[in-house]
Amino acid sequence: MRAVSVIGVLATIISLAAADPHGACGCQINTDGALDYDTTDTCCTRFGGKTSFLTTSRKVRFSGKYCLRGKINGNSWYNCCRQFLPEGDGAFMHTASFLILAAFYGVAYSNLVNHGATVSVNGVLYFVHPEPVGFLPLSSSLHHQGLVEFVPATIFEATDNRFDESSLNDTVKAWLAEDDVFNKGFLQAIYVKKDSDDVPGLLNYQYQGNASSLWKEIDYSFNVPNGPYILNPSTGSLHTPYRLYLDTQGAFTQGVIPLSSGSFAPLPAALPGSSSISIGVPSRIYYTPTDDYPLAGVRIGVKDIYDVHGLKTGAGSRAYYDTYPEANGTAPALQHLLDAGAVLVGKMKTTQYAAPENVRDAIDYQAPFNPRGDGYQEVGSSSSGAGAGIASYHWLDLALGSDTGGSIRIPAEDNGIFGNRPTHGLVDLSRVIPLGPEFDTAGFLARDIEIWSTACRVMYSNLTANYTRYPKRVLTYDLPSAKDPDISDSDRVIVQFVGRLVKFLSADLSTFNHTEEWSRSHPAGTPSDLQELVSSTWAVISAKQQTLLVRDPFFKDYAAAYDGRVPFVNPSTHGSWSWSDTLPSLLDEAVANKTIFKSWWDEVMLPKNAEACSESLMLYTFKNATPEYRSDYGSAMGSGGLVGVLLGLNIGFISPMAGNPDFSIPIGQVKYDSSITRHVEYLPVSIRIMAAEGCDGMLLDLINDLVKAGILPQVQPGNNLLVG
Repeated sequence: MRAVSVIGVLATIISLAAADPHGACGCQINTDGALDYDTTDTCCTRFGGKTSFLTTSRKVRFSGKYCLRGKINGNSWYNCCRQFLPEGDGAFMHTASFLILAAFYGVAYSNLVNHGATVSVNGVLYFVHPEPVGFLPLSSSLHHQGLVEFVPATIFEATDNRFDESSLNDTVKAWLAEDDVFNKGFLQAIYVKKDSDDVPGLLNYQYQGNASSLWKEIDYSFNVPNGPYILNPSTGSLHTPYRLYLDTQGAFTQGVIPLSSGSFAPLPAALPGSSSISIGVPSRIYYTPTDDYPLAGVRIGVKDIYDVHGLKTGAGSRAYYDTYPEANGTAPALQHLLDAGAVLVGKMKTTQYAAPENVRDAIDYQAPFNPRGDGYQEVGSSSSGAGAGIASYHWLDLALGSDTGGSIRIPAEDNGIFGNRPTHGLVDLSRVIPLGPEFDTAGFLARDIEIWSTACRVMYSNLTANYTRYPKRVLTYDLPSAKDPDISDSDRVIVQFVGRLVKFLSADLSTFNHTEEWSRSHPAGTPSDLQELVSSTWAVISAKQQTLLVRDPFFKDYAAAYDGRVPFVNPSTHGSWSWSDTLPSLLDEAVANKTIFKSWWDEVMLPKNAEACSESLMLYTFKNATPEYRSDYGSAMGSGGLVGVLLGLNIGFISPMAGNPDFSIPIGQVKYDSSITRHVEYLPVSIRIMAAEGCDGMLLDLINDLVKAGILPQVQPGNNLLVG
């Protein structure tokens, strides 16, 4: 039977060899992307971006190549030969002969899938997305350039008769200044969308000596955004180029690309570099923010505890990543941003299971590098990748992190950027790996206050709290005073900011001390010492909840997959989980104590105000602006000799306990002598600002106004937050 099959295929090949190699066999691609069949009996249809051949002939054109179609042992197969050129028949016969021999000897055939390509345009490397965004009319001037598979092209839009060489030059100049993807090499082929015949054409266009080889006018209804593309001249298919960047700071776990199905896939491309993965970004020219899409074109990275449809969630653990398949849905918090037009470019590193961790505790994956100062400072946890990435890369606009006990605010301080812990419960945290649901929040790390504010208003519900003025009272906790002796440089930055803020608000300034106030006004039946009530509350809730919600099901699944084995866990998380196992059932008591504290805090310390939303603004600092080298061994994260266990109610735990918003904002920087570079470097200085529960919108507006007034800096990426 096998010999009969081979003879049948051979007869087909002989008949094909006698046919006209340049006949009309194949499909015509129209400008609207549809496929027509030609005058032969070969018909092509398109389903979901793929081409299906319905034919009684045996030779068809596919992507500008000859294809052989037939059956061997009942299995349909295609094999594409060389480009549609005079020598194509020789290649066709050679490939067909190979197929005959392969069929005769029983060689298996693999399913070859196009995952895209990497190309260089004017020396810049791009990933070419395999899925076309549209189809353009075929052009003989491009088609006959040889065996070239891709041509850089640009789509412009001409809407009136003022479209001339001068206006086009202005557009190109603006795009070169504003967009990091577009470059002059994309002017090789120009397609102009015209809405009328009154718009003049421009043949032989040149920009600063760069001549275009094609100028073609297309209908204005062609539904593809303006900007740079990669064109397949054989098919007319138009593809999105993603400029490739190296993640030199180790902030990401992987780059990603969107698929037409609505899911995502890992970026299958890489730049040459030393242990750095690559991230691809699309052109900003494609996007224009609107009321429906306020985040259009905003490039975002997401902490790798959020599910992304089509990608694995790793949570900082190699074992966790290997145990579970790709997510079949996206976390609602992230989906809100994508629905508003945000562009996801990658997943970002986290400490293991979002738990508190020093750089030295990161075993499974190396901790990211903080770009500020000498580049070897502590990066903060647990949204470490988000903090390092936003502080490092101009091509990244926003990062979605999480804060349970400081996981956004601490990286924001270490990396000199904006970060917010929102009012608890503002967004659905399903499909997010939990640490302690009673404390878990989703927040952002950002350089640009307007992007940050817009993202908050998109992701959070009920953010538009009504207020008619800002608070008239500013309370500080343990902040320096200008009258203090031996005031440090960082203290001067803090004193100056507080003074300017109070003046801006025309507010009264005083101090607060929550432990002293508790001893005076604590609820009946509670101890007068606040620490006695809540010293272990955060540690108990986070440890007990994560062992129940994450560790136990994960260990069970891992054991089932790996013959009863137990996965490795980083020291900090292992310490917290092990400590939890030694405790009696204290979870309910800890939650009750948290509720008592929250009620007291909302009533006594930080009540709401009908006019200002919050009666007061509270300011405090959590970390001093002093060097904290990642190369210093130091001690493990923890307290009381317990690794990974954070006991005591420190000032940073108040907002997790009370549920009110707590934002970290950079206010300046100070010099220091680096022991790494042996050079003067700069460290960020930050302050935290709290308001009453639900007053996130007021805080965002205030911070925006402070930036506009020059009281807060315009944050830049790089080793210096002021100048980059």
